Amino acid sequence: MVDMRLTDEQLELQSLVREFCEKELRPIAAECDRKSQIDPAGCFPIEALKAASKMGLRTLGLPRGLGGRDLDTLTHCILLEEVMAVEPGFAATFHQVWRLSQHIGREGTEEQKKKYLLPFIEDDTCLISIGQTEPGSGTDNTFPYRGVEGGIQLSAVKEGNEWVLNGTKHFVACATLARIFIVVGRTDPRAPAPEGATQFLMWRDTPGLRIGRTHDKVGGALLMNAELILENVRVPESDVLIGVNEGFSDRARHYGRGAPMVATFGLGIARGAYEAALSHARKTIRSGKPLIRNDAVAVRLADMLTLIEATRSAIWRAAWGSDNREHYVQRDAAISSYFSTVCARSVCENAMHIFGKDGYTRGFPAEKFFRDALMTNHINNTVDVRLLKIGRSLAGQMVSTL
Repeated sequence: MVDMRLTDEQLELQSLVREFCEKELRPIAAECDRKSQIDPAGCFPIEALKAASKMGLRTLGLPRGLGGRDLDTLTHCILLEEVMAVEPGFAATFHQVWRLSQHIGREGTEEQKKKYLLPFIEDDTCLISIGQTEPGSGTDNTFPYRGVEGGIQLSAVKEGNEWVLNGTKHFVACATLARIFIVVGRTDPRAPAPEGATQFLMWRDTPGLRIGRTHDKVGGALLMNAELILENVRVPESDVLIGVNEGFSDRARHYGRGAPMVATFGLGIARGAYEAALSHARKTIRSGKPLIRNDAVAVRLADMLTLIEATRSAIWRAAWGSDNREHYVQRDAAISSYFSTVCARSVCENAMHIFGKDGYTRGFPAEKFFRDALMTNHINNTVDVRLLKIGRSLAGQMVSTL
């Protein structure tokens, strides 16, 4: 049975993250969003990132021996919700850095930790990114697709003690600003991608590696997805993370063994929209009384709150199962991921209704939350694929919950 009581450490970190969000993020969120519509590659609030580093937030995913908190899945979800409710793009950036620094900390060699994590700790603006999705591949890397012609096509060919990488990634989260990259390449083209791919560590200034265009997105702008172009990039054998052809192994999947984490995107966005709508309904006077006294508005708010609470319960159950593997139910992760998208879309649309005509204008927060919610349709597989995974699990098939 899942214990919903938070530990003292979880409450401490939740309070710290909430303080940061209210002080550093909320005052600048709308302005950063407006800047993104003019300059998608230049809208990220670096000073807020520095403030987060000063408070110890950027490095929370690191092992305790390196000064982090080695976040478990549930704690990650609890903290991520707080940031998502204020600025989803910045929150997604934190999510990426937490899980990838933890991934390197858990699976990297001592040499790799010294080479990448020690500079990461010292640089208060250092972000980490992973390049997996390509123009011609995405879901087929994690769904049980067995063909050799699909999946990752970025080639990795062994030459002596080095691997030579060539190809293009896109929609790479944090790529515009990241200094450290994990790039997944195809090391065995004769095997299906899940069995013939490898993770490589590299620095941004590695010769042959360059950043392409930053994608101009509808929402979640501060996540700053971009193209990653590799032309004869040479990576030493010592920078292979985990092992050759282990890019999608159980150990490798730790960085994304977090369908509940990704589900928290929708939960946090929905909560932010709900809180904005609730505040508006309480303060706005119509026909001589607060808008919330209107039954139609009250019913919408009740529906929004019910969806949010149900979604959080589903996510926390799945997260608890992820942290307690003997109780893990694969289907729970897919259900939480799908349901959070349903929640986000419904709650954010209702928020726009409560704001009335103002909900459709950029001067009010409802339309931004609605745009941000749309990214949950495609984060870690599409909505349809999540449903398909649930359906196949009912038939007894094992499917990835990434």
